Amino acid sequence: MKSYMKKIFVIILLAGLISCSKDALRQNDLLQQKDAIESLNDPFLLSSIIKKSCLFYQDRGWGITVLPGAVQYTMRNYQGGDNYYSAFKGLPTDMYDAMDILKFTDSAIKLSKARGSDTHVGIFTTFRVLLFSFITDFYGDVYYSEALKGREGILYPVYDKQADIYTGLLQELDGASALISSGKDAVSPTYDLMFAGDKTEWLKFCNSLKLRLLMRASAKFSDAGSKITAVAALPLLSESADMDASIDYVGTNPVNSWVGGSNNWANSGEFEKRRPCKSLVDVMASLNDPRMAVWFAPIEDPWTGNPALNGVSFNTTDPNGYTYTSTWEYIDMTNPVIAAQVPNILDSNKVYAGFVAGMNGDFKNGNGHWNTAAGGTYGNFKVSKYSKLFQENAYPLLKAQIMNKDEVQFILAEAAAKGLITGNADTYYRTGIRYSMTRWGISDEDITTYLAQASITLPGDTPGKLAKIAQQKWIALFSVATEAYLDLRRTKLPDIFKNGLLGTYQFPLRYRYPGNESGQNRVAYDAGVATLSPTVDDEFSKIWLLQ
Repeated sequence: MKSYMKKIFVIILLAGLISCSKDALRQNDLLQQKDAIESLNDPFLLSSIIKKSCLFYQDRGWGITVLPGAVQYTMRNYQGGDNYYSAFKGLPTDMYDAMDILKFTDSAIKLSKARGSDTHVGIFTTFRVLLFSFITDFYGDVYYSEALKGREGILYPVYDKQADIYTGLLQELDGASALISSGKDAVSPTYDLMFAGDKTEWLKFCNSLKLRLLMRASAKFSDAGSKITAVAALPLLSESADMDASIDYVGTNPVNSWVGGSNNWANSGEFEKRRPCKSLVDVMASLNDPRMAVWFAPIEDPWTGNPALNGVSFNTTDPNGYTYTSTWEYIDMTNPVIAAQVPNILDSNKVYAGFVAGMNGDFKNGNGHWNTAAGGTYGNFKVSKYSKLFQENAYPLLKAQIMNKDEVQFILAEAAAKGLITGNADTYYRTGIRYSMTRWGISDEDITTYLAQASITLPGDTPGKLAKIAQQKWIALFSVATEAYLDLRRTKLPDIFKNGLLGTYQFPLRYRYPGNESGQNRVAYDAGVATLSPTVDDEFSKIWLLQ
């Protein structure tokens, strides 16, 4: 009898599992919003959400090479599919990663509302907008109005139109700004990892995020000028004393350490696989940009056309005190091995060089590197590595970044150049450069010298202004590749799309929806795909922002 009842129980259990298997993903939304989180306090939730959001952004801005590769900051010399956009052919799950943080954010908003903590509601809402904007910017139509309502029985949320999502996000930011301004509850400097309890800085971040979104959608608004002008008049992250929307690394464990440090990359293999892109290095070299010495290491064995320099070594100490030894190698045409590499030698008599954009994975011979046996699996003696700075677990210059005040200045510069606001484009542009350089430890004297160059001067024509502003913004967004990608996609500036070996590749415009969406939320998925142009769920279809 026991055996018989056991069999019945198993059959019933299996039947239940089979009938509910389609709901597995959506049920996970419900399970992660249990009452446990509601016993936490606002400050603890604040520190957790700040940390999760900053690490989420920084991981995509530097740690994962999909976007740094797409915007030609980083090339991989091993498993190099990101050099030519291959990851966009997959089904990225970044939507779900962002939603995991949003579950905490929405719970924090409910808790703060119940306690009458208006300031915290405003701050948490700002993060909610940040994360939803990431999702819709990369995917297009997504769930928004019905998102995260598993506890209310909504397991298959509809996709909202991106135009409606943007309207909702901008309205949420208006509400957040008002709540931060009027809220009486203090922000704990202990748990506020970003602004140390300064409510004014939170207000500026909220307004600056709105400025970012308005510029991103400016082509879709007939009244973009008046909208941006109104926000430009609000407090923004714009003063030299303002903090950036970023947090420091602690460096004691993998979670709180810079991704390239020994706590995450125990050996140098992953570090060796990543090299600066020639597109970035060449532009910075042409502008005598002092950030080069901070970001890049000198080539180990640079090529020279001077036989007298063959075998001559020299030492370099960068601005942060890291030292390097380099040894010149003569391009000896009588040596058949070297002569065979001459077509690949793109940079000679240079201390810094980058891997050509779009190079194939496992490409050891970049810039004519002939001694592949000595180079090992990932080595290349003819192309710069990244600075030793990026192997630290923590360092004052290394931040988990969401938004820096130099980005705000470049947005204002673009708006002024387009006539959307009445400010001075050149002033915003130069302030943006100064803020970026200061953030990387460049001295005031070197910044002044850089800005005095004729090559930095804005041209008189609007297209020329926009191209120069975009170029400097692209440089400044180094290590914030999420924003660099969205800007490059929007403005098509700087025009780097056919650089190097990328002439036959099409630039991707979006992420494909995660596979679970087409399998478990098919009705919403189909509706979302139907608004793309063309109506195909691939990386080249245009979302509303681009149509």
